[in-house]
Amino acid sequence: MDFSSFQKTLAQNKVYDAWQYVQSLNETLAYMNMSAELLEKVYAHRIAVLESSAQGILRTAVETGKASVTEETLRATHLDIADFELNDAVFLKKTSLEFFHYARLSMDVLFQIINASLLGDSAIAVEDKGIISKLLTAVGREPNFAALKTMLDAVKIAPEFCYLQGLDNHVKHIKTVLVSVSNSFILGNQNTFQIDGFSYGGIEFPAYDAITKVREIQAYVNQTIDKILLETERQVPNCLDTKKRIQNLNFYMQVQEHDGVSSVDFISFFVYVNNDLSELPPEINVYPLIVKPNGEIYSFDFRFEEIFIKKKSDDSIIGIAKLKNGLSTTEVYRTFTVSPCNDFEYAQYLISFKQKYTSAHLNFGAIEGQIVFYDPQSAD
Repeated sequence: MDFSSFQKTLAQNKVYDAWQYVQSLNETLAYMNMSAELLEKVYAHRIAVLESSAQGILRTAVETGKASVTEETLRATHLDIADFELNDAVFLKKTSLEFFHYARLSMDVLFQIINASLLGDSAIAVEDKGIISKLLTAVGREPNFAALKTMLDAVKIAPEFCYLQGLDNHVKHIKTVLVSVSNSFILGNQNTFQIDGFSYGGIEFPAYDAITKVREIQAYVNQTIDKILLETERQVPNCLDTKKRIQNLNFYMQVQEHDGVSSVDFISFFVYVNNDLSELPPEINVYPLIVKPNGEIYSFDFRFEEIFIKKKSDDSIIGIAKLKNGLSTTEVYRTFTVSPCNDFEYAQYLISFKQKYTSAHLNFGAIEGQIVFYDPQSAD
C-alpha cells in the first residue's frame, strides 16, 4: 500500500480527516508485526537456552558423576532488558495478548478509515458501538461500493476475524489469561506455547499453538487490510457527502513595520461566492488545505472563529461564518454557521482582532491571500 498516494487522494477529495486514522493504522500494524516477531525470537531463544542448559548439565553428570539444577539454571532463559531481568514466560504471555489486541485494533481502525473517507460529513460517530453494522448498511446502499461491500462481508464471517474478535473480547470482558508456556527440561520433549481454548458469545474456540496462530492472524490482517485499503482508495472520489466542505480559504493580513519591528494589525479570512449566500449551505465545514503541483500537502488546524463571505464580482462582504462547536473539539473540518453581515460587522472584527487573538498560527502554504506591510510613521 502506497500511503503517500492514499494521503494525496484523501486531500484532493476533501476527506483529509481520514488521514489521522491511516497514520494510526500504520503505527498499530507496526506494533502488531513487532509483537509477532518478538514472540518468535523470544520463544526460539527460550528453546535454544533450555536445550543448551540441559546438554551442559548432562555433560557435567557424565564427566563428574553428578549434576544439579539450580535456580540460576531455571532463570537462564530470562531476558535482560535495560538491566531489568524479565521472566521470558511472562513476556511471551504479555506479548501474545498485545499481538492479538493490536491485530483487532488494526481492523477497528480500518473501519474508521472507510467511515471517514467514504461517508464524509455523513460518517457514523466514532464512539458508536454499532459502527461496523451501520457502516456495512451505508456502504451497501451505494452501487459504486459493491466490491468493497463484498470484501467487508467476507471479513465479518472470516474464521480469522471471528477468532480475533472473540479472543480480544474474552480478554477484555472476562479478564482471564489464555496463554500457556511450559517446556520439558532434561527429561521428555514436551514444549508448549499455546493459546488455550475459550468460549465467547456462544462460540467455542479450541486451543492453538501460539506461534502458528500468530502467524496465521498476522498474515490475515496484513493481507486483508492491504486489499481493502486499495479498494477504499479507488472509491474515495465517490465519497457520499462532502458538499459542505471547504478547503480553499483566502486571507488578508495587515502588518505594521517600523525600524525592523513588525506587528500584525489583523488577519481576516474569506470564502467567495458568485452572487449571494444561497450558494452556501447553512453550515460549512472548513479545513485549510492545498495540494501543491509536486504532490506536497499543506494544511493546518484552523483556530479562528470568524470567516467572512465575499461576493466575487465587487469584493463586497455579504456574510459571516461563525465557529459553531468551539475550539476544544477534535474536529479536523471545523463547523461554521453562515449568516448575513455587512461592512460594519467586519469593521468591528478588525478593531477587536488584537484583543481577541493574542497569538495565531497559520501555514501560509495551505492558504492563499495577501500580506500588506506599512510604516505608520511614513509620510506615505
